[in-house]
Amino acid sequence: KNYTSAPEAQSEPAPGLVYFHIPLQEYARFDASNFTGVKLEPAGNGISSSKINSGFFSTMVKAGDVRAVFTGHDHLNDFCGKLSDINLCYAGGFGYHAYGKAGWSRRARVVLVSLEKDKYNATWGGVKSIRTWKRLDDAPLSKIDEQTLWQK
Repeated sequence: KNYTSAPEAQSEPAPGLVYFHIPLQEYARFDASNFTGVKLEPAGNGISSSKINSGFFSTMVKAGDVRAVFTGHDHLNDFCGKLSDINLCYAGGFGYHAYGKAGWSRRARVVLVSLEKDKYNATWGGVKSIRTWKRLDDAPLSKIDEQTLWQK
């Protein structure tokens, strides 16, 4: 009958996940030494962000609860890197309606948020971990670049 009762409020702030389309300028701070995945976009520094820095990244850092940001737009980038304790991740190019790269399997980023569970009271607790990986559109539907983005 626990599943019919009202949920209890979480005792601490939940780790924030942010999703939007155009990458922030801060994505350009990564190079092959400090991210997992690939950066294949040829334009400029490989990041198609706004020319104006909105200050949104600084705002997220000051908020202190954002653990990961997920963006799209650049179909040939699929990397995740950590900057100021926030993971900046690309979704990867997964659609066949837009540009891609010959021989490079389309891919989609999967995000898994695991909750704590009290096995004695059969109740759910706060967020325990946030993990991610990419699933390729190849014959075995390969799973690549598994990462733990945040863990309690």
